[in-house]
Amino acid sequence: MSLADLYTESPAIFLRPRPLARSPGSFILLPLLPRPRPVKPLPAEVWSTVLSYVIDDVEEGRLGVPERRALLRDKWRLLFVCKPWVDVVLPLLYSRVHIFTVSSLEKFTTHLYTSDRRWDSIRRIPYSTPGRWVQTLDLSEVVVSHSAELLSIDSNLTRLFPVLPFLTSFHLTHEILLSNRALAALQGKDGIGELRSLKGFKVPVPGGQSVVQSFVSGSNPVIGLLRQCPRLEQLEITCMDAVNSELEGFIDLDLGSLEEEKEKGGESASPLLPPLNLPQLKFLCLSSIPISPLFLTLLRTPLPALRHLVVTPYSDGPTSLLNVLLATHGRNLISLRINTPRHLPISIDEVPPPSLLTYCPELHYLALDYPLPVLGLPNLELTEGESPRPHPLRVVTIPRPSTRFLREVEVSLPRLPTLTVVRARMVRWLRAGVSGKALEAGVQGEMHEWRRKLARKGVRLVDGEWRDPE
Repeated sequence: MSLADLYTESPAIFLRPRPLARSPGSFILLPLLPRPRPVKPLPAEVWSTVLSYVIDDVEEGRLGVPERRALLRDKWRLLFVCKPWVDVVLPLLYSRVHIFTVSSLEKFTTHLYTSDRRWDSIRRIPYSTPGRWVQTLDLSEVVVSHSAELLSIDSNLTRLFPVLPFLTSFHLTHEILLSNRALAALQGKDGIGELRSLKGFKVPVPGGQSVVQSFVSGSNPVIGLLRQCPRLEQLEITCMDAVNSELEGFIDLDLGSLEEEKEKGGESASPLLPPLNLPQLKFLCLSSIPISPLFLTLLRTPLPALRHLVVTPYSDGPTSLLNVLLATHGRNLISLRINTPRHLPISIDEVPPPSLLTYCPELHYLALDYPLPVLGLPNLELTEGESPRPHPLRVVTIPRPSTRFLREVEVSLPRLPTLTVVRARMVRWLRAGVSGKALEAGVQGEMHEWRRKLARKGVRLVDGEWRDPE
């Protein structure tokens, strides 16, 4: 392509260095570079993909609350870059709403509720904006100072749920106990069947006559909500930090006897409710949940997709419900974490529960707390020439090293060929330069003894920060 072809559209530019001379000279101005071609505008779909990577920052979870709030304000400044970005950025910002204060929740609810009231029936889409953009609502870091704020949160959520038709994830702080009206608003909203994640859900501890009524009555708002969520994948339920001695009388309740009573006498003869339909539930967290219609319903519900379980037992007695829960839903687990209830004293010398690896034959990650359970694998009757089946356990996390647990790990190592890491969660390796006597004393000495014995089998011992000794 010639130079003349490039500049046929615009007239030539002449330079006259001495315009007042008798015979002023003129010469043409030639560009050094060819004129750039006009850039084609990117479609909105491409901008949406690019900006979604900017807004959905995977490193955001590692920052503190002040840094995340500042980062959130910077994301909202993207609306002022240019006018075409408004239609692209605004749905992305509203898709994941993270609220930190009660006042922010009140302003957010008022804005969405007012926008829904202004939405007319002439539009083709029946749901208003920005309510239909919200997919994740996170209140897990809201700090509640007094009871008036709890009432404000409950009232705002009651107004907010009906205008969120495409809500898929709802995370609450453990300080909030939703009322029946808020649960009814969440259960009756459009699109409740698309809910995938429900975390921080708090249930009360029944007391007095409500202990018996909770088993006799067939209506339970939490169970009614879970019945409307067949696509639920993550469920986290916690109980109030209280102990009811009357519930201890129900610990010996035999689930099998209730099933037999229900088969003989019909539905009215047994307090058991029908099981739920949760075929896609992968993560389940039960924190200090006593035996109740909710626990029994979850116990009787088939959970074929359950892979991760976090349990904080309500009681540490010999008839703890942990064994029943693992015997029912532990066969397909790959991750199990057991915590000690906060209302129970931590004692290392208590009688540990039965073997966990027997209940969980597919377990890969195991996190334990005091009292440490038994890791012994079941004794199988093998025929001549048949070798026992190895267990796929890879990582074990314990609070502190103990002599009894070390013996159990050493005995079980022949059946644990894939075990690579043992982590002491509450211990840190001493820095380099400490004297040798300090390294061999107390917990540090126990850690180094564990490390020497486990290293012979190819197993690493790391501290709470997943580090090896320096």
